Amino acid sequence: MIEIIAGWIANYGYPAVFAAALLENLFPPIPSELVFPLVGFSAQTNDLGMAGAIGMAIVGAVGSTVGAIIIYFIALKIGLPTITRIGKRYHLLSESDLKKTETWFVRHGELAVFLGRMAPGIRELISIPAGIAEMNIVRFTFFTFIGSCIWSLFLTLVGFFIGDAWIRFYGNYSQVFDIAGITLILVIIAIVAIKYYKGRQK
Repeated sequence: MIEIIAGWIANYGYPAVFAAALLENLFPPIPSELVFPLVGFSAQTNDLGMAGAIGMAIVGAVGSTVGAIIIYFIALKIGLPTITRIGKRYHLLSESDLKKTETWFVRHGELAVFLGRMAPGIRELISIPAGIAEMNIVRFTFFTFIGSCIWSLFLTLVGFFIGDAWIRFYGNYSQVFDIAGITLILVIIAIVAIKYYKGRQK
């Protein structure tokens, strides 16, 4: 996979970066932790300089944002009605429970989206609760883009300065990143649950 993505970026430049960033949102097996360091490494080896690396990172952030918006609208279209139907059918959730969850995300959703775009294992998923909660699309897009920009710039510059050392490191420890991402998701779920149940007790 590394050779394919690296060759794609080297041959097609900015359009390839945009497409790779978009696809890594829609297909998690293509991780940003691999894509953007390759972007930086490609910029360095092809003598594009720091400006070229930063430009590619920003184009990648745009691609990531477009991918996130696609997931947002899918969740907006099918998320809440499906969850409500399943919840009622199996007596798992009531409409009031779902409304409280929506309200909580609307209150804290901007921070969740911003930080989520920089968290491995979460960045591809954070669009789902945003869509279900019908978060304002302009705010969602803004915070998604800002978070994606920071993340893509960081990883691209890592690739630019460290090069294939990062690629080897990620290849050896990719499972650790996955476990860390899953752990972070569980922590967020626990925090949401605690806030939710405290709210019900009041």
